[in-house]
Amino acid sequence: MSALLSSIDVILQDGFMYAILAMGYYVSYTILDFPDLTVEGTVLSGGVAFGLLVRAGVNPWLALIVSFIVGFVFGSLTGFLHVKLGIRPLLCGILVSTALISVNLVITIVGMGGTFAGDGALSTIDLGRGVPTLLRTFPANLLPTDVGGFNLQRLVTFFAIAVAFKLLLDAYLKTKSGLLLRATGSNAQYVTMLAKDQRVCKILGLAIGNGYAAVSGALIVQSRGNVNQGMGVGMVVIGLASLIIGLSLFGKIRFMKPTTAVILGAVIYQGCLGIATLLGVPSAYNKIIMAVLFTLALVGSSAMKKGAEKNA
Repeated sequence: MSALLSSIDVILQDGFMYAILAMGYYVSYTILDFPDLTVEGTVLSGGVAFGLLVRAGVNPWLALIVSFIVGFVFGSLTGFLHVKLGIRPLLCGILVSTALISVNLVITIVGMGGTFAGDGALSTIDLGRGVPTLLRTFPANLLPTDVGGFNLQRLVTFFAIAVAFKLLLDAYLKTKSGLLLRATGSNAQYVTMLAKDQRVCKILGLAIGNGYAAVSGALIVQSRGNVNQGMGVGMVVIGLASLIIGLSLFGKIRFMKPTTAVILGAVIYQGCLGIATLLGVPSAYNKIIMAVLFTLALVGSSAMKKGAEKNA
């Protein structure tokens, strides 16, 4: 029973943590129809920024905001390559995420006191016990840690952050800028007819999406206690699978906002991985399971769309 409760606790924590990544993909993939691969780099960038700042004594809540800004900047770069230089979406993401591999590594090594020549021992950022992380500062430190087998402190904190970013995104999409962003994805020519630059809207959308991915990276660092240079691998699959599962299962519920559906999709996706762990599947097969779940989500989404078209 304790193992089951522990698994549910981890599933919920990871679900809320990756839900922010999935909400970022909702902006870039669903609204803008832009398959952005930059997130594999910006997730790590957000984690590196968060890890270095909290180790330096910066307030972790401020470090979380800085992580968003870091992702925002690199997402803007992807948008610039696409709209200004005419590079295809997939190639833009590949170019930026590839460049970020070296950028993140160099910043980590230098931030840990190494040199540009490289020091493999300093390529990982560890958050020690004395580092003032999110869970060790107000108001998260007021919550109890162990309640009925659940780490209430971490669970409530991650849930609150996910809800906060959901509400911020919902509020933004209702603004004039947000409406133009949504119009850009569905009918870019209409935006041009309104004398607005749809290229700026695309850059802004990709910046927001990667800003959310970077915040998710910061929470991953908070959860794991360290920054690993391979942390961004597989984030595209996690984000897209969570997004597609959520919108496929809950997208037609009128009273539910898409961002809420995305959060539920992230929890369900992590739940599937958790069930595999409970069944004794070795962790070495996690990437295969992720790929299979993603494939099933894509096939299921496609089948539901075809069924809806036939009924119409």
